[in-house]
Amino acid sequence: MSKHSVLILSDKNESSQAWLEAFRQRGLQAESVPSAASALDRWLAAAPMLTVVDLSLPVEECLKICRDLRVLGGAPILLILPSASGNVILEAHRAGVTECLIQPASPAVILLKALAWSMRAGWDWPVSGPISPMGFSE
Repeated sequence: MSKHSVLILSDKNESSQAWLEAFRQRGLQAESVPSAASALDRWLAAAPMLTVVDLSLPVEECLKICRDLRVLGGAPILLILPSASGNVILEAHRAGVTECLIQPASPAVILLKALAWSMRAGWDWPVSGPISPMGFSE
């Protein structure tokens, strides 16, 4: 993967397809993988600019996957959570997650987060127009 790449680790086909399309429309390489093993392989080859994790697994399993990814590099990890109860967000940050969003997470919000991280890190992200939720599935 390259510095203009987004990896989506999701077992939710509908939302991952919407996110893939949104990132591709912005000129980014985007790939979706359904398993942690596939995501780890991609990170071993080259860490993406951003990884979005949205899995229908217990939170502890998602956090373990995030810890495993974090060991491999410093690229941002965005974890989509079904809800924010108790210390889940704190535990996510301890697991190496850069930021958490609560479902439903729209492609526009994820694009804005990716843009913010890219600007903070000085990444060269091909932004050619405004980011709008128009046309994205919620």
